[in-house]
Amino acid sequence: MRVVAIEEHHIIPEMRDYMDLSWLPPAVQGRMHGSVGERLAAMDAAGIDMQVLSVVLPTPRMLPAQIAVPLAAKVNGELHAMVTAHPDRFAAFATLPVTVPDAAAAELERAVGELGFAGSMISGTIGGRFLDDPFFSPVLETAARLNAPVYLHPGPPPKPVADVYYAGFPDPVSQALATAAYGWHYETSLHAVRMIIGGVFDRQPELKVIIGHLGEGIPFHLARIDDTLPPSAVRLAKPVSRYFREHFWVTTSGYFYDGPFRLAQETFGNERLIFSVDYPFADNRRARDWFDRLDLAPEVREKIAHGTADELLGLR
Repeated sequence: MRVVAIEEHHIIPEMRDYMDLSWLPPAVQGRMHGSVGERLAAMDAAGIDMQVLSVVLPTPRMLPAQIAVPLAAKVNGELHAMVTAHPDRFAAFATLPVTVPDAAAAELERAVGELGFAGSMISGTIGGRFLDDPFFSPVLETAARLNAPVYLHPGPPPKPVADVYYAGFPDPVSQALATAAYGWHYETSLHAVRMIIGGVFDRQPELKVIIGHLGEGIPFHLARIDDTLPPSAVRLAKPVSRYFREHFWVTTSGYFYDGPFRLAQETFGNERLIFSVDYPFADNRRARDWFDRLDLAPEVREKIAHGTADELLGLR
């Protein structure tokens, strides 16, 4: 069975100047700094045929425009080189300098049209703004026109939010609480809801969005969101849940738990679920072992393992 994983991160040396990796477990740090050969060996050991690569945080949305624009082009050039060297093993999501929307739209056009990328990844808020802000319309208009999905990934919370919600504990604990342990998932689910109630999908009905971590908590909250934000209250043509089921796909990245999987399956349907690992932050073997143990019909397993990703992202 072909297995494709689509939230799989890469780091280039220049990005390390903007990152503090000291809080990460040694095994994760080792995977982050591994060579391409080591990455391929880890994929082979777990039976993962293809990764869709994206650059690990921080992305240029955290950097000044004069750095972000050339850095995004450099990052995408390195990803393209990896894909070109191993076209049967890698595809890529573009990194975009979203602090400069026109430049980001142009880079997305280049990445998809010239480099053959599968879409883009945008992480967290940008200068305190979410993507429902009309400021980002050039990026989303381009993504919709190119049929290039946007992977909406978590990002570190703005400092005022972190100081109020997540501070007061030893640094590793506050860091984890603000990100992978809790904060990331609610920040991203809020981001997705804001895009819907902000009218993004009414303005761009062809836009496709992917979210990870089995839906970032949305499956648990969606019925209540519909109850408290009916179309009449938010001036939408449809319930919030309809927008999620028509415009969003959900991956298993980092969430290898049966209960949350079943809830995501019930909420979104098998045709919207995509296998992912969240490498190097999560382990390929653990993800694959969990997926293989799930009680799934053969055709459903094939769809989640590769069929939906192949169709959505145009993978070969």
